[in-house]
Amino acid sequence: MNIENLNLFLLTRLVLLPILVFFGSLLLIPKIRNLSIKLNFSEASNNRSSHQGKVASFGGVAFFLSYIFVLFFAETLDTSHVSLTLLTSVTIMFFTGLLDDMSDLSPKVKFFAQIIAVSFLMTEPDFRLLSLHGFMGIYEIPLYISVFGSMFFLLGLINAFNLIDGIDGLTGITGIIVASFYSYMFYELGYYYYLTISLATIATLLAFLRFNFSRKRKIFMGDTGSLVIGLVLGLLTFKLLALNTGAYASLSFNRQQLPLFLIGVLFVPLLDTLRVMSLRALRGVSMFKPDRNHIHHIIIDYGLSHRRASFFIGLLNLIVALIMFFVIQTFNNLDSLLILGSIFFIAIMLLFLMNKNHSAIRMKLKIKKFVLTFLSL
Repeated sequence: MNIENLNLFLLTRLVLLPILVFFGSLLLIPKIRNLSIKLNFSEASNNRSSHQGKVASFGGVAFFLSYIFVLFFAETLDTSHVSLTLLTSVTIMFFTGLLDDMSDLSPKVKFFAQIIAVSFLMTEPDFRLLSLHGFMGIYEIPLYISVFGSMFFLLGLINAFNLIDGIDGLTGITGIIVASFYSYMFYELGYYYYLTISLATIATLLAFLRFNFSRKRKIFMGDTGSLVIGLVLGLLTFKLLALNTGAYASLSFNRQQLPLFLIGVLFVPLLDTLRVMSLRALRGVSMFKPDRNHIHHIIIDYGLSHRRASFFIGLLNLIVALIMFFVIQTFNNLDSLLILGSIFFIAIMLLFLMNKNHSAIRMKLKIKKFVLTFLSL
């Protein structure tokens, strides 16, 4: 295949496939919504909800169908032959979310199914993190530590996207931001198969937001969508981490600091998960017990609409990712780590001070009482 034919071949897949995914999702989502309402599969509001009345679920069905379409037609770009594994893992995650949306699976069953889905990914060397390439002085990682550590992080990331799916648009906007950074990196690195998946993610989420923000034709992605999006963005993250140092020659930053940059790109879901899980641990309640301590709850409690809150949080994620992109090109490992840690610390403190939740208020009173007692000694 000559250069001209190769460029045309790539162009049709890198441009045409995302366009087809976008317009296909625009056509599919209303039909999925109508069927969801007809079958009475909708999400009713409760004391934690940020919506009123019943809203159709299963918007994530469009994501799943989009990924099947992309994995099939982009297979010729799959030089590592991982398409079947990705399809298997995404399918397991999709049906896990579907069953959970339909019948509320127990947390243990849901988590076990996620482990199975992630385990399939770990059979592929493409997603095994066997070296940190000098980050924090760590180079080679034993295989068993790599597999279990990778699974732990992937499961955490999947559930992080599930946790932030609490108001209109937040998971969609965050997913678009993350996939946009990944698209840039895969393009620069020349990994067009994963670039196609990233672009398809942006396309289907853009189409979804058209209806997720709608008043008359609103639909939620549900666990069906958030789990699938979390899995796909997780596997793209690990593909970037698993690439060797030579692959990053076309990018201008230090390969050792790549984990810091990716943490910056995933800032909002990681921050929210760390906060919520830590607060639940401090209160001595189950990690799976829902509450209103999430970032989006704190923001909307100050009067912002769903759309404004989602764009505000998305903008925050974008700013942190851009900051870390420039930080790792300017500072060494330790300085970059301190800057990222400071951003997380400042964000956690601000959110704690802003939180109007009853449990947060009680914790503030306890801290105030402790400080006053300490000062009176």
